Amino acid sequence: MNPELEFFLEDAFESVQPVLEGVGRVVFEPNYETDFAAQDAAPLANELTELLRRQSPGEGVEVAIPRECALLSRYAQRITLHQDGADGAWIEVAPPGNWI
Repeated sequence: MNPELEFFLEDAFESVQPVLEGVGRVVFEPNYETDFAAQDAAPLANELTELLRRQSPGEGVEVAIPRECALLSRYAQRITLHQDGADGAWIEVAPPGNWI
């Protein structure tokens, strides 16, 4: 695990506001095999926001990441929608399988 990658993603997604009615949180599982670049933060957040706007809410629904979302394809292992909310940011960066 790379905590620096997690911090980068948390910072990148900090400003992303909820765009789906009925989705309390989005769990973003990073691809720890990728290197990150500071200039990717804003475009990555924009890609995620646009992708989420096209989704249908549901519990435990895994979001398919299309090829045209190049940054998301690079940074995400899995993105899952959840109806229940959580304290903190709407986008939760969590290790794959929610390892702790």
